[in-house]
Amino acid sequence: MEKVSILGCGWTGKALYDEFTSTYEVNCMTKDIKENELQRFYDVDVLVIAIPPKDNYLDVLKKTLQKVNKNTYIILLSSISFYKNKTLVIEAENLVQSISPKYTILRLGGLMGYDRIAGKYTAGKTLPNNSATNYVHRDDVISIIKTLIQKKIVNEIFDVVAPIQSTQKEIFSLNADKFAFEKTYFLDDNVTNKTISSSYLIEKLNYTFKKQNVLNFW
Repeated sequence: MEKVSILGCGWTGKALYDEFTSTYEVNCMTKDIKENELQRFYDVDVLVIAIPPKDNYLDVLKKTLQKVNKNTYIILLSSISFYKNKTLVIEAENLVQSISPKYTILRLGGLMGYDRIAGKYTAGKTLPNNSATNYVHRDDVISIIKTLIQKKIVNEIFDVVAPIQSTQKEIFSLNADKFAFEKTYFLDDNVTNKTISSSYLIEKLNYTFKKQNVLNFW
């Protein structure tokens, strides 16, 4: 049985841990991990990095990567904010590529599904402009990680968003009606950004998204 460790037990990390317990020997590391559990955490076949890029992010990444075995397969949950030149995200990806001989980087779109409902957190607010969505359902993120491990796909970078996207105005309005919260308002209805594509991931992994259309996430 392969050994998998997950750095970060938040919304995605905990769901990944729950999914993996039946097929892998899995550990999930939080800040309060006990000292005597540390070696077991680092001596693994696969390490999934699922912590948000904030605070001492790069320092934690560097120390973790230096402690795991050299042949450990690293899967970094990065973000499409890479394309907005977010410094921490760019530096994290560079760090993984420079230290780890076996890695895959997943540039995730906005993580959605379950209690994360598009439009819920902007209900009643007015935003300056409408935007194209670049969302991915958590179920697909977990499924893609499983596929990467099974197929031993290494040294790749994938954009991860659902194949069929929408606009904030459309999906926020739909969810406001569906879940009975106030609508979000937009000063400008014109879409100001581009939709990311997962076509390379779909082709390389021969992957079919569980949640194809963001309008059907909930």
